Amino acid sequence: MQDTQDIAVIQQFTASFTHQTHRETVSFFGHNHPLFRQVRTLREDHHSASKAYLQKHRDHDDVIDSNSQHICLMDTQHDTLLGSIRVTPGSLESRTLFDDSDAVSIPEGAIYEFSRLVMAPEAKRFAHGNLLMAAAARHVRSRKGDGILALCKRANMKIFKRFGLAPLHDATLRTDKNLGELYMVYASMETIMHTAKQRYSSPEQAPQPAELSPDATSLSPGPGLASQSL
Repeated sequence: MQDTQDIAVIQQFTASFTHQTHRETVSFFGHNHPLFRQVRTLREDHHSASKAYLQKHRDHDDVIDSNSQHICLMDTQHDTLLGSIRVTPGSLESRTLFDDSDAVSIPEGAIYEFSRLVMAPEAKRFAHGNLLMAAAARHVRSRKGDGILALCKRANMKIFKRFGLAPLHDATLRTDKNLGELYMVYASMETIMHTAKQRYSSPEQAPQPAELSPDATSLSPGPGLASQSL
């Protein structure tokens, strides 16, 4: 019963975000789904100016992608991909990057990691990012996850804070593979549910009808697009 109530809370939470007309999510595991080619195009177009960056991340991403759920936001009116987020069970990504460094504290329990949140340039960056985050949170809650972990740059922390995620460390962390300096942010599902309830029950946040279906799989893929990374 609690699981059902929590899913309902996230649905109401999702409904409080704007720009939902003709929007639907498609969810699939691993990288063999035909839509994944467009997901990769979103990432590669974003980093096209830096071939070295792409090469550094390729092997790492291949491992994570094959063990992750990919949630995509589609424009159903034009049958195009607006953005995607990767949801990885466990702390596979963080432990791969930081190799159990003493400087890094990774929460225990059934943790899910969010990463590679990218948006097409014509998408409403934070509005559509919120819809993807909410769909990903619903995925985690439906699988009885204990919390959500993410690695992000300071400029992109706003969207994670909106869902209750906060930095676990005072400073940025440099990965052992020299892939950049990042903040590690985390929130328990209890904190995320509390944040969700506060948002949709707030008088100034009037819920709007949602058209999201986080586990839909019936949409056909559209052409690849350039991206913005959140």
